[in-house]
Amino acid sequence: MILYGTLFVLVAALIGVAHLYEVRGQRQEVLLRLGTITSGLADQIPARHVQSLLEKYDSRGMLIKSTQDARYYVMHEHLRKAAERNELGMPLQVLAYDSLKQELEVIATSEEQPAFRTPFAGPVGTVLAAYNEGGWFSSEGQLIAFSSLKDEHGHSRGVIMAALPIAHADAAAYAALYRNISIALLLFVLAGVVLFRYVGRWVQESEADRIALAWRNMDITGSIADAGKIQRALVPPASAYKALLTGAFITDRPTAVVSGDFHWCHRIGNDECFVAAGDATGHGLPGAMMAAIGCSLLNEIVPNNNDREPAELLALMNERLIATLHQRGRKRGAGDGMDLALLRIDRHQREILFAGASRPLYWLHNGQLTVINGDRKPIGGAHQEMQRSYTGHRLSYAPGDRIYLFSDGYVDQFGGPERKRFMADRLQQLIEANKAEPLERQAELLERAFLEWKGSEEQVDDVCLLGIAV
Repeated sequence: MILYGTLFVLVAALIGVAHLYEVRGQRQEVLLRLGTITSGLADQIPARHVQSLLEKYDSRGMLIKSTQDARYYVMHEHLRKAAERNELGMPLQVLAYDSLKQELEVIATSEEQPAFRTPFAGPVGTVLAAYNEGGWFSSEGQLIAFSSLKDEHGHSRGVIMAALPIAHADAAAYAALYRNISIALLLFVLAGVVLFRYVGRWVQESEADRIALAWRNMDITGSIADAGKIQRALVPPASAYKALLTGAFITDRPTAVVSGDFHWCHRIGNDECFVAAGDATGHGLPGAMMAAIGCSLLNEIVPNNNDREPAELLALMNERLIATLHQRGRKRGAGDGMDLALLRIDRHQREILFAGASRPLYWLHNGQLTVINGDRKPIGGAHQEMQRSYTGHRLSYAPGDRIYLFSDGYVDQFGGPERKRFMADRLQQLIEANKAEPLERQAELLERAFLEWKGSEEQVDDVCLLGIAV
């Protein structure tokens, strides 16, 4: 209906505009035609005859027949024949201005009965304004054209005037209007049949598909939201870290509702705990599923093997993930996996054991930042050999030291004035520049730096940044 109504309004507007142009054109054509008639008569009728008649018959009523005077008869015959030839509905007239009486008078007419010296009943002022040059205009429902009658000296002795009703000129325009309306109505009937039978059916089907798609989208969106709630339940809150350690902050910025990055912690004694930060393959729902598998494997493996070092636990996780995803025997380069940094903190011994699978550890010790890189071996995937070993690092820390674990989404973000990656060097400089700030303040500064760097660029990957004070 909207389409049909819009089409109707558009066509009606086009017909209306076309009618206005048609009316204007028809009136212009009639005026040109009348001007041609008067100019032709001005060439045929001698101007001196008008002057002679005015001099001989100085008052109205003296010339009562067209045959009474040869000069009048000649003018009358020219006017009569022109009126008949052109099928004019109004009489042709010869007008002259009597300066003594100061009035515009009819001298001759195409009608049988002379109207000699009767005052002109039309727009006198307009005729007198162009008495010497002629012209055309519309007045009181008439289209009028007149040409000046000039003697051999170039003096205007009168004018020849032709007129037609405006309705006569507009008749052709209205005929065209009615024709266009009839054609448009016929086309609208045909268009209505097509629209409501075929296009209407297609629109209904499209609307039904759109509604079904909207419902499916709502279902998917709801499912993703529920998945986000489940994922947030799997990862520990910041309060869990604060209960185990001196302080902690978590910056978690997924690209979607759910994330492929995750962090994890587990207490194994009054003074010992495990902490991990992982970056699963992909992001969004696929990444979130891998992250959930990573958290589940950590929850299963670490409590049952809490006497082992992080390097051994990473090797064990690699075996279990390959078995879980049935990646053994696959072609190299296939399969999903994750990068993982795992550390064991012993607050009694003031010792940290660290192992990394493609993820580093940043250690701020006595005001000096040290980068300890993990092995370039992910957990899972058929990128390398199935059996993998990882390097263990033993660190003796001092009170007030800080540890930073993060996914590569932070340092890989494009932005800045030249649209480059943030890079690990810039993160290290940022941590060192704000090393004296409390952890909560550091979290604000690091997140602000990331957002300012990103600017209007799209976030390329999930971001997870974990800072802890030991």
